[in-house]
Amino acid sequence: MHRKVVVIIISLFLFQMSSRAHESWQQHAEDMYKVFGFERNEELTNWMRFVSSVLIDNYNTEYAFSNDDNPFDFYSYLQEKYPDFQCKHRLLFHWGYNSRPWSTYLQEKVNSYGWSDKMIQDFQADLISEQKRRNGFANEFTENLFGFAHGGKEARIARVLISIAYDVHILGDYEPDNIDLEGLQDIGSVVGDIINNLTTLDKKQSSALCKQLRRVSQGQEYELQYKATALLDLLKEHFSILLQNADDGKIAIHLKARGFRFMDYDSREACFDEKNTVTEHPRLSKKVRRTRSRHSGGVGIIIICSLAALGLLLVLLFKKHKKKY
Repeated sequence: MHRKVVVIIISLFLFQMSSRAHESWQQHAEDMYKVFGFERNEELTNWMRFVSSVLIDNYNTEYAFSNDDNPFDFYSYLQEKYPDFQCKHRLLFHWGYNSRPWSTYLQEKVNSYGWSDKMIQDFQADLISEQKRRNGFANEFTENLFGFAHGGKEARIARVLISIAYDVHILGDYEPDNIDLEGLQDIGSVVGDIINNLTTLDKKQSSALCKQLRRVSQGQEYELQYKATALLDLLKEHFSILLQNADDGKIAIHLKARGFRFMDYDSREACFDEKNTVTEHPRLSKKVRRTRSRHSGGVGIIIICSLAALGLLLVLLFKKHKKKY
């Protein structure tokens, strides 16, 4: 009996740990660096952290974008307006930069509450409004970072870069080191968005890569999560080259003039120095950054405490079992 209890506890613990795979923004940033092929620098790392930690994974903390520097918690706003509603973080904002902010998981959840059609429509309208608001911050941040104009062709290129980073994050969440996929945008839709962005970047030069992405996405030779890895590998191998050659090299010339250099990342290991990633989105206050530090530090504490509790429980069970015999 005790042995069965121990097995169950260990299984639950391993499930909890596995579901946190690709949990850190650094892991997502590493994927992004390899896809874009940029040489690492503080500004880019902060931008990637912004995309992963704020734009996508931040759904229930007070520092989520405020024009007047006052805290705003979108999740609390939803719970106040729709008292029945509660969800884990992946049910919000893991739908993509360009995608409709909805999923079958959200549909099933609101259906379970028995809401009226009008209430569901209001809820969807709130998600659309929040997605638009967050995307507006992302557009401004990206245009300013890369020196693109706030309209026209250059703004479209900025949106491509945001969207690709967004999709890379979602593919990372799909990879085999994670067993909890609930809430993630359908992988076919993610690939469709990537292809649309590659076409926007350079239709002719992206044609071959788009075909390979479609083949992997629609093929049966990979299981779902290994398909995500294969798709990421294709982007890591080819996207940087496309970005450097797109529009007759004009985009690369612009980026290099702004100080963003390309390099071969196979020859260099990742290096993320927390001390060099202090700068946040220009509209985030010092209070916001302190809040983020507390939240990110909490993950490590939870893991350590979980390990300690598991060890103590196993010791107690072992002693009890030994006394019995």
